[in-house]
Amino acid sequence: MPRGAMQHVELDEADVPAVAPEPAARGRGAWRWVVGVAVVLAVGLGLTQAVLDRRERAATERLAATPGVVRSVGAETGVLWRPDPAVTAVIAQRIDVDGAVLGLLVAEDGSQAFVSLDQRTGRQRFSTPLLGPDADRARSLDRTAAGTCVAVPVDEGPPEEAACLVSDGFVQYGDEGVETRKAATTTRVVVLDTRDGHVVADTSAPGATALAALPGLAVVAVPGRDAETEVSGRDLLTGEVRWRFSPPLPGADRRAFAGGVRLVAVDGLVAVTVPGWTATVLSSTGQVLRESGPGDADHVVDPVAGRLVLLSATGSGTLLSTLVERGRADVDVPGEVLPFTVDDGSVPGLVVTSSGNVRGWDAATGEARWRSEVVASVNSVVLDGRVYLSTQAGVVALDGRTGELVWRAATVEGTVPGFLVTDGRQLVTAEQPVGGDDRSELVAYALTDGRTLWRVPFPDGLRSTLSLGHLLLGWGDGRLVVLG
Repeated sequence: MPRGAMQHVELDEADVPAVAPEPAARGRGAWRWVVGVAVVLAVGLGLTQAVLDRRERAATERLAATPGVVRSVGAETGVLWRPDPAVTAVIAQRIDVDGAVLGLLVAEDGSQAFVSLDQRTGRQRFSTPLLGPDADRARSLDRTAAGTCVAVPVDEGPPEEAACLVSDGFVQYGDEGVETRKAATTTRVVVLDTRDGHVVADTSAPGATALAALPGLAVVAVPGRDAETEVSGRDLLTGEVRWRFSPPLPGADRRAFAGGVRLVAVDGLVAVTVPGWTATVLSSTGQVLRESGPGDADHVVDPVAGRLVLLSATGSGTLLSTLVERGRADVDVPGEVLPFTVDDGSVPGLVVTSSGNVRGWDAATGEARWRSEVVASVNSVVLDGRVYLSTQAGVVALDGRTGELVWRAATVEGTVPGFLVTDGRQLVTAEQPVGGDDRSELVAYALTDGRTLWRVPFPDGLRSTLSLGHLLLGWGDGRLVVLG
């Protein structure tokens, strides 16, 4: 058959499917609808995840900024740097600003300066000279400062200023522990900017041996004759005296046992204590708000909660803690208040005391919230509605609202847990041998159930942990190191 010739072909309609254009069109539309929904869902899920990620980052940042929460800790934790005794004294002044510790430093030549030290490296960020070299002090075995620096409180954020008590007097210790006091010839209150160290104010404070600071106010204690001490409130910038107060003197039979006057300021209040004798609370105007009777009295400060607590002995010999807050009636609770190293605010108004057992109280009313038979040994941490405690038998977690035991993590036989620290993801402590011969181990516990996350030998032969600000510190044989 020639190519291109027409052929007759019969089609069987039963064998050929009918064309259905409309359903096909609907199928394509349905497919486009499914794809569109999937795209919308994907975008929505992506946006939701982004929001969740932002919230998680914000929560992590807030927790990292919470006082007492240390930087991330892992099994690879080691020694970052080793402060000498003079730098250790700076760390103990507890001024924490922008990743640095600040305070008064005594150099090898006996000079004194206000310094800022990077927390991760120990490198000096700035140094402001305050007193020149002192040959006598340089020869002393003790290079810690006679004076100190304290943060000037602010409503929010890190302190913008520090007040320093700068003195050329000091105590020199001989090889056999004999002390020789060098009387001060100059004592000043110097106010400095914490960001760059420049001097804001410099006023004379003759004879002052203790310092506390409130906004716009420096409070100093000056010992006088016959064990009498004068406490005065002075304008922070001009040094003008606004008020004076003299704490009660110990009786003649108690003077040998009573310590020198200590000052501390918190929440607009000033505590004036003669340890082992009396404790008094003053307002910022010098008004006496609370005064203990003569006897065994002292005060403690919960720096995390911003709470002042007076300790006194009852007639039966037990301890009584009095919570003193500005604008609120005093609240008495039995036992000794256990300060929180970390408190994320998840259990509002909680106060915990330790006295053979652990009890939770309402800080505003003094009403009992709960009681637990665990015996706290070192410190406590509040995170996500739970109270974490170190005990002689291990670490425990209590429900912060009911006091019920959530979990208990026992330590290795023959060891006890030390100071509890947290980076917000886990609890970390040093398990210390009771005998003191073996090496301590650094152990991390899960916050949720107390299981051991990791366990490593404590670096550098150290024995115990503690935290100051956001620093994780190791301690052993009189040595302090910064860990990370």
